[in-house]
Amino acid sequence: MSTNNQGRIISLLFLWGFGGMASLIGVAGVLMTYWNIQQDRASESWPEVPGEILKSRIESETTRTTTSTGTGLNKKKKTHKDTDYFVELRYAYKVEGQAYEGDRIRFASTRHDERADAQKEQRQFPKGKKVVVYYDPEKPGRSVLIRGSSGNLGQLIGLSICLLIGLTFVVFAIRSTFGKKPNENGE
Repeated sequence: MSTNNQGRIISLLFLWGFGGMASLIGVAGVLMTYWNIQQDRASESWPEVPGEILKSRIESETTRTTTSTGTGLNKKKKTHKDTDYFVELRYAYKVEGQAYEGDRIRFASTRHDERADAQKEQRQFPKGKKVVVYYDPEKPGRSVLIRGSSGNLGQLIGLSICLLIGLTFVVFAIRSTFGKKPNENGE
């Protein structure tokens, strides 16, 4: 196999791999965010009932990514940690005498980059606090403490950009894979 063919195959694998992954992440993210936006909008008309916070605490989740730079003896690994903070809570409420428990604050993301932001949110919902719970009248087990849209637009835009970039790479991959290929004489 010639060096040109090896380079072409590597390029195609990159185009297909990166384009495919970015497209899948974009599609899944856009669909999930769109669903959240729809639920946010639907929750604006949900009825309300009294409820009580049963559990409220700050949780965190740390992800580590390792990147390598340099080659050979100069190769260095760098680990980056990213910690997200969120309020884990549980609340109880009743609809027509039937008891339910919920854990959803809102449909939009409840993750925070800073612990202080999560603590600020937690102060709104301390254990034992009486709260208003908004529930889906068709499925009373689905509920939120904060209804309406909040913060999904930026997420939708970012994921749409990811999808657009992924699809661009896929289009280049299709054109490179199935387009006119030069013959051995370079024509």
